[in-house]
Amino acid sequence: MAQRSAGVRLPVQSPVAGLRRRRLSFLEVLAQSVSGLAPSAAMVAVPSIVLLESGSATLPVLLAATALVVLIGWCLTHFARRMAAVGGTYSYTARGLGPVGALVGGWALLIGYAAVAMAALVGSAVYLAGLFGLDPSPPVVAGACVLLGLLGTLCTVRGIQLSARVALVLEVLSISLVLTVLAVLLLAPRSTPGTAAAVVDGPVHWGAAVGVVLGVTAFMGFESAATLGVEARRPLVSVPRAVLWTPVVAGVLLLAAAAAQVVLLRSAPLDVLTSPVPVAELAERDGLGLLRRLLDLGIATSFFACVTGSTNALGRVLFTMAREGVLPAALGRTHPRFETPHHALTLALPAVVGVPVVVLLSGSGPRAVLTGALTVSAFGYVLAYVLACLAMPLFLRSIGELTPLPAVAGSLAAVAGVLGLGVALGGASLWGGQAMTSVFLTALAPGLLWACWLRWRAPGRLAAVGVYDVATVGSVLPGSVPVEPVP
Repeated sequence: MAQRSAGVRLPVQSPVAGLRRRRLSFLEVLAQSVSGLAPSAAMVAVPSIVLLESGSATLPVLLAATALVVLIGWCLTHFARRMAAVGGTYSYTARGLGPVGALVGGWALLIGYAAVAMAALVGSAVYLAGLFGLDPSPPVVAGACVLLGLLGTLCTVRGIQLSARVALVLEVLSISLVLTVLAVLLLAPRSTPGTAAAVVDGPVHWGAAVGVVLGVTAFMGFESAATLGVEARRPLVSVPRAVLWTPVVAGVLLLAAAAAQVVLLRSAPLDVLTSPVPVAELAERDGLGLLRRLLDLGIATSFFACVTGSTNALGRVLFTMAREGVLPAALGRTHPRFETPHHALTLALPAVVGVPVVVLLSGSGPRAVLTGALTVSAFGYVLAYVLACLAMPLFLRSIGELTPLPAVAGSLAAVAGVLGLGVALGGASLWGGQAMTSVFLTALAPGLLWACWLRWRAPGRLAAVGVYDVATVGSVLPGSVPVEPVP
């Protein structure tokens, strides 16, 4: 007598269980990407930084950066439509390149999240000091960083739903405010070109390549919604939409803000261009004191949202690595009430706060710390994105769904990313950025060594790399289909 066929084999528990499941709407998922990106802060801070590197090539450089990021986002959507990950780009890379490639990309992603959170923390502190009329000296900014870091710890451990909603509202208000201030400044009469014109209209050199990488920093964190695979209500729909739409809209806003700043800063003194807050300085010198205060408030909150958004993503990548067994298991625990990876977050935040505070107290200026951290974060993000784009065609081929367009797009994005990263690393060294190149390579080295050690000495620990949320016994209605639990 033939035996009855076995039921569907489903695990009792998801490998990423413990996080709050299926609670976030599309807008809240989108808010994670928006807060991680901090578009209003990027609109104000990034164009002037790129101007110093790229001169007259600033707008083409930012357009190239936007196109590259949108292409990368499109590549990532091929993963996001097929798997609900918590490790984001790290987990995606594992499905195509395997565990070693994933660990290298994951480590680079951790550097990117941590460094951009540091930069945003310093940026928030600088604008907060301006709001209260304080001189943004290193000790003042360092003290503000500590206070903001404590607040960030509370927000991230408490949960992302409320903070995501608040961040989205603040970003909409901040973007409106930035556009209003830039429009008012453009309407004001301008005199002959100022001393900053020599930089704004400066020649194109290797700095243009560095400018592309710095332009990419304006989009850093756009893919952080990919870490909400468990918490999103409809992850296979809302996550890819957030990953693709965020850089498209942010790119349009960035280019508009950059075009306005090119016009405004060409007629400004050089000290305005090199100041930590060029747009706010312009508003102050034009007698728009109230608008400057509102701008300070908006940008400070935008930067702070970036701190929490980046740290949320950072904590979830650490959580995923711990659940896979490649990092200590304690980092994979979740808070029993808030259902957040609180151990990973409380490990990451002291480093996010401590590093910039120590650098500031050692005598470095806030703008130097902000720019340096952004540069390091860009190196980390671009490396992670390159590996994920390389992994995308391999992943599609492994499941029998590869077509010519994704193959070409993945290869093109990866090649463009490699060229940008290589030229930027070389260009940064040639043009005085050796310190940031060294910092990035030094930070990357432990990840490379750890991946090699696991590959050769403990390959069994790599078996679980690439976990994502899966259907469990509890996911199906009782009696709808025969289920065979898998321990």
